[in-house]
Amino acid sequence: MKRFVLGAIAALMAGGAQAQGTAPTTEWRFHNSYAPTRIESQHARELAADLRTRTNGRFVLNVFEGNAMNLRDADALRTMQGGTPEISFIWPPFLGRDDAAMSSILVFGLIRNAQELNRIMPALQQSLNEGVRRWNIEPVGYMQLGLLDAAIFCRSPVRSLDELRRVKLRVGSREQVETFRTLGVAAQIVPQQELYSAMQTGVVDCALYPPRIVHTISLQEVAKHATSTGFAFPPTPYIILAHQGRFRALSAENRTALQQATAAMEQRSARFEQDAADDEASRVRLRDAGVTFHPTFSEAEQQAIRTAALNTWDTLMKEAGGQGPAWRARIQSALTGN
Repeated sequence: MKRFVLGAIAALMAGGAQAQGTAPTTEWRFHNSYAPTRIESQHARELAADLRTRTNGRFVLNVFEGNAMNLRDADALRTMQGGTPEISFIWPPFLGRDDAAMSSILVFGLIRNAQELNRIMPALQQSLNEGVRRWNIEPVGYMQLGLLDAAIFCRSPVRSLDELRRVKLRVGSREQVETFRTLGVAAQIVPQQELYSAMQTGVVDCALYPPRIVHTISLQEVAKHATSTGFAFPPTPYIILAHQGRFRALSAENRTALQQATAAMEQRSARFEQDAADDEASRVRLRDAGVTFHPTFSEAEQQAIRTAALNTWDTLMKEAGGQGPAWRARIQSALTGN
């Protein structure tokens, strides 16, 4: 009886609110697999706060951080078709099992700076939008990953591609293995949690790693020499994914507010010029910790890396099939200006 009375009161209150023209509150669950301390988590919280402000509290994103919903990144394209959660974000390289083309949409050796990244961004996002919609998921917008310098950290000085060919290099993905092997470098994948000991014991002599976060695994303690390749790690942005049916069911006002809040988040996360300053600051800290930074690979060496990367990219996208080759052609055309 008590439950019935409470239900009736709630129904009357809802009816009264509608009679007075007050729109009901829409609540969505936002899945975030990253820890609260990550910058991506901060962006997600800011998105939720911005959306609440834009809608006067009528559209609420309840952010679940630290993978509180117990979902696997590799399953994102399947999970987002079920409606639980209603919204999430994913980094395309995590999608390799279900969509090889989106997973390989950028590779190491393509992007060197903010100018090149901004040049390809419209073509890149157009391609990712097509890929996500193929799964009956709505791409609401993007969160930028940023530019992370790809440097070679080594036990002893390695200042050129020729010297790199004489040692064993750790990389983090198959496409990096293929690109360096094309250049005559013995590259292998070593899990991040094993990298410190692998470097310490000589299993590998060098590792491709970002100076800005090298301290998170204390790699600078066993790799006292570093040389920038001149390239960034693949700066593929995170895609903001929404359940397509729930997205289409939103009121026009809420849909617009969500898209505007996401666009504002993309602007906040696109700090590409600041990325260069942050990388330099990290190099200063590492020099103070005893790391020697040698000159960046020469222009000729960078061109050799890019040529090898383009070949790897072509192979991966042909293997992926579907829209992969067309996406590669579109993005490469934007990169080269053709």
